[in-house]
Amino acid sequence: MTQNPPIRRALLPATALLAALALAGCSGGGSVRVAAPVTTGSTAEQCAALKAALPATLQGRKLRDTTPESANTAAWGNPAITLRCGVGTAAVLDPHSPAYDLNADIEESGGVCWVSEQTAGGGFRFTTVRQQATVELTLPAAYAGGQSPVGLLAGAVLKADPVVRDRPFACV
Repeated sequence: MTQNPPIRRALLPATALLAALALAGCSGGGSVRVAAPVTTGSTAEQCAALKAALPATLQGRKLRDTTPESANTAAWGNPAITLRCGVGTAAVLDPHSPAYDLNADIEESGGVCWVSEQTAGGGFRFTTVRQQATVELTLPAAYAGGQSPVGLLAGAVLKADPVVRDRPFACV
C-alpha cells in the first residue's frame, strides 16, 4: 500500500520536528527547572545585576535558560550547575536549624566567602556568607572531585553585591 503524496509531505515536517525535539532532549538543551527565590528592594536589584554579570560559560559549560524565568536563577551545562540569588542563610550557619554546624567549612575564593556542604545526592552546594543578596551554587554529583567554579563567579558576585562587613561569619 502506498501513501498519498500530500499526506507524505504533511508527515515529513512533523517527523522532523519530533526528531529535533528528541535530539534536543539528549543534548541537554532546553530550560532547567530551578526554584526561584522571591526578592524585593535592593536584594532584587543585586540579583538582577548579578544575572547580567554572569559568564556565558562556566568551566566550558554553556549558560542555559531556567524555568520559571527569573532574574534570581541561572544554570550551566548538563547536568546543570545551578545558581540561585536571594536565598536565606545556609542551614549549616543558622543556629536554629537542625543542620547547624559550628565547624562548617567556610573558605574564601576570589574575595568571596563561601560555605560548602555536601548534598544528599553526592554533589555540593556553595553559599555566600557575607553578601546581602546571598547566592547559592549547586553542583551535581557528576562534577564531584573536579575544580570548584566558585572562584570563577566571584568577580560577578562582588560587582553586583559587595561584601557586607558586619556579617558575623569569617573566612578561613
